Amino acid sequence: MRWTRRVPVAGLAVLLAAGPAWAQAAGEPGGHPEDSESASQSPPQEASGQTSPADRPLAQLLPNLGRDVLRFPSLGTAVILGVGGALSAAAHRSDASLTTHAAAGGTDQVFAVGGIVGNGWVQGGIALGTYTVGRLKKHTATAHLGADLIRAQVLTTVLTAGLKVAVDRTRPPNQDTGYAGTHSFPSGHSASTWTTATVLWRHLGWKTGVPASLVAAYVSASRLQQNQHYMSDVVFGAALGVASGYTVTFGHGSHRVSIAPAPVAGGGAIVLSVTPR
Repeated sequence: MRWTRRVPVAGLAVLLAAGPAWAQAAGEPGGHPEDSESASQSPPQEASGQTSPADRPLAQLLPNLGRDVLRFPSLGTAVILGVGGALSAAAHRSDASLTTHAAAGGTDQVFAVGGIVGNGWVQGGIALGTYTVGRLKKHTATAHLGADLIRAQVLTTVLTAGLKVAVDRTRPPNQDTGYAGTHSFPSGHSASTWTTATVLWRHLGWKTGVPASLVAAYVSASRLQQNQHYMSDVVFGAALGVASGYTVTFGHGSHRVSIAPAPVAGGGAIVLSVTPR
């Protein structure tokens, strides 16, 4: 493998791995008092002892999606998407050259696997498998993790599909045929894998989150090397995936971030504090 083909992997790992890490420490999507911290740290239960709708991702698919869509706009997602949007806009200026450089010499089979790993059906299958194992083994933490993975993947799919149709960006042209597909922005593969990485990081911490983020960075890089997307597609897709995973995993961060105005001499300031839960 040529050294130049390794550049996208290293670059994306450094550039994007901070996303789930920030989401792990970030405060929760604000304004939802019905979702108490104690309930979010373990699989929530209804007063009757029945599993809450959040942990019934199949039977409550549409109601859960509705709640997650309403919860999506928040300070946390605004920061994540703001950073992702700024990086995507910066990358947009060099999209063609970056993709051409990444795919120089033809597609590499080492990166071809990324197209399989990042496929939405594969990521959805991982989520469903986790949930199924948890239910069969009666292991509530695993079932809760699987439920969050399913909800996050559904949310990511809806948001990504909506943006793809709205933007309708042409994909990079095929190097052999010259054909250019459609619906390039944002990258669905990047979004789905960064969603999984964020949910795993929020539930299980950095020991699982770091490897999952490296897999997501590899999948993101593969979209460039396989000439399927531009860098701006990949970067914003990653940010969208992190934001979706962050939204669904309400209360799973190990730290709480609070932002509040404070008076200072001659004016005011914004105070940012990070405290353990």
